[in-house]
Amino acid sequence: MTEQIRRILIVGGGTAGWLSAAYLNRAFGEKVEITLVESPRIPRIGVGEATVPTLRTTFSFLGMEESDWMPKTQAAFKSAVRFNDWRKPAAGQSRHVYYHPFFTVPEPPVPYFEKPFHKRFGRGVSMAHFWLKAHLEGDTRVRDTFGDAGMALQHLCELNKAPKPLPGSEEADPGFRYAYHFDAALIAQYLAELAGSRGVRRVLADVRDVRVDEHGVIEHVVIEDGSVLTADLYLDCTGFRGLLINQALKEPFVSASEYLLCDSAVAMPAAHKPGDLAPYTSATARDNGWIWEIPLLDREGTGYVYSSRHTGPDEAEKHLRDYLGERAHDVEANHIRMRVGHNRRSWVGNCVAVGLSSCFVEPLESTTIALIEYQLALLVLHFPDRHDNELRRGRYNDLMVDAFEDLRDFIVMHYTLTDRDDTEFWTDVRKAPIPESLSRKFAEYARSVIIPDGSQLRLFETRSLWAILSGMGFPFTQAPPAVEMMDDAAAWEMLAQIDREREQYGRSLPGHREYLQSQRG
Repeated sequence: MTEQIRRILIVGGGTAGWLSAAYLNRAFGEKVEITLVESPRIPRIGVGEATVPTLRTTFSFLGMEESDWMPKTQAAFKSAVRFNDWRKPAAGQSRHVYYHPFFTVPEPPVPYFEKPFHKRFGRGVSMAHFWLKAHLEGDTRVRDTFGDAGMALQHLCELNKAPKPLPGSEEADPGFRYAYHFDAALIAQYLAELAGSRGVRRVLADVRDVRVDEHGVIEHVVIEDGSVLTADLYLDCTGFRGLLINQALKEPFVSASEYLLCDSAVAMPAAHKPGDLAPYTSATARDNGWIWEIPLLDREGTGYVYSSRHTGPDEAEKHLRDYLGERAHDVEANHIRMRVGHNRRSWVGNCVAVGLSSCFVEPLESTTIALIEYQLALLVLHFPDRHDNELRRGRYNDLMVDAFEDLRDFIVMHYTLTDRDDTEFWTDVRKAPIPESLSRKFAEYARSVIIPDGSQLRLFETRSLWAILSGMGFPFTQAPPAVEMMDDAAAWEMLAQIDREREQYGRSLPGHREYLQSQRG
């Protein structure tokens, strides 16, 4: 008989802490006693949070219904990311714009391979590869970017449509993949209430000391009143501080700042733009970084992600305020110093770092919560007992480094393909080194060497890669030879079907604001 883990102590609240508490409680129920200790004084980072579609599965696992949690957190839908000005505008255009939509999963079955082969060996040749073939041949029937060609969502985003029909509607649900925007503080509060109702204990206190024994594992945590909290397993959810993993256990942090120049942000709430509510995140490139705009039901979350080597906090705040104008008049700004990189190991001894205390890429593409989800799923799969867990820890840590590096490459890809040279920042971005792993991927992407989707984390698969690559003007040279040998009729029919969906759902789906207001009764 193994000696099971019976007590978990989570240090730190926020989204990372309370999502961890709710997730592990849902996984193990009463078999594990979970306590969360959080400071009543540490401010929460962020005024609006954007996510990716994996969160729908996680919230479903937690038993959360959209009709309940979305109105309580000022949540809205996210169908895509719109990238503004990441390249020079084309001749005759005032700006450069492209979209990264959330593509449906599984991909509609172009009959290149039979379904059993898709299930066993991956999804095979993607519509992205057929788009590339037509694009390289100069076929004017395909749209300029795969993000537009491969999905109706870009058109629906431009019409400010919700991704599905009104509740109770007789309209068929198109099955679009979508994610969410929500108030970060309110979602943490919702998860805290959910976890608390299921037996998670909450302690409001500052941690005064973390005691580590002679074997290099955490012995106990001391809070401000002198009380001692002990557990079999500790989760560090203290954000960039890394109170347990870095400060107490001295685990080194591996910086990725040589590849990603943006290391700071200033965030503030803002009033909505005039007009309908956008169902997408906007990422607008600026002189020394980029500005995010995250529409919630009652306001927008905005922020300027920038390089501290090229501008300072005061200048960055002024730049953001000038951009927002009267929409952010007299609101307080929140300045954030970002730690971009990953711990050498995210699981050390009896401590697992989750969220920002483990790793962070940067806010572009909204991967922070998705990485938390991935960490929690991995932890459940590799859950330890109270004896030797070296193999479990080793495998977990290897997977986390792989996941971080894959996402790092994906984010670096957005920057390194720019042709902007109008400021020192964008010139330095173009000069920054490229990870060797990304250089190998670029060589494969150029000639469309097919990497089966679904390996490891692979948060963004072929269709997302092609949306970014085509949007950023990547120099493709070849479509997969397999595509050259296939009958094009089925693929052209799929593109025609997407055109029909643009027209059909552009008429039938409700406006984004209309749907959210219907949720509130």
